Amino acid sequence: MNVQIIDEQDSLVDHGLLGRLAGGVLAGEGYGRNCLVDVTLVPEEQMAEMNCRHRGNRGPTDVLALPLQVIEPGEGVPGGVDGGPPLHLGDVVIAPDYVSRQAARVGNRFSDEMGLMVVHGVLHLLGYSHDSDSDAEVMEQRERRHLAREGLKRG
Repeated sequence: MNVQIIDEQDSLVDHGLLGRLAGGVLAGEGYGRNCLVDVTLVPEEQMAEMNCRHRGNRGPTDVLALPLQVIEPGEGVPGGVDGGPPLHLGDVVIAPDYVSRQAARVGNRFSDEMGLMVVHGVLHLLGYSHDSDSDAEVMEQRERRHLAREGLKRG
């Protein structure tokens, strides 16, 4: 699988950790090696514009998942055609400065909170949601499992 980290902001972020987490979620959820996910780090102003455009909400948010495929949770998708271009599953967009303040507010480490944003976003690309209590419970269990592989915790 291919994970591309695109950094368009100024805060110091561990790109290696984010890439390992995104790749770990894809592998752990059974996705093919020929899948592509972009993780884009943006300033809050850009996140506010994207949040308005894609969700109709005012102001910045921590993470947006922008899927390019329609996927049912747990069903998987083919990993692209062998030898062909990777199947682009979508983009996870994160505002690190927003996440930093959020981590401080909830008493979590920045690395834990950034890790949660990546895992949460990739799970959304894979069709998981938290629209109901039961869906949220399933998603949170998966988040904890994926974060634990890197020694991170869900706040």
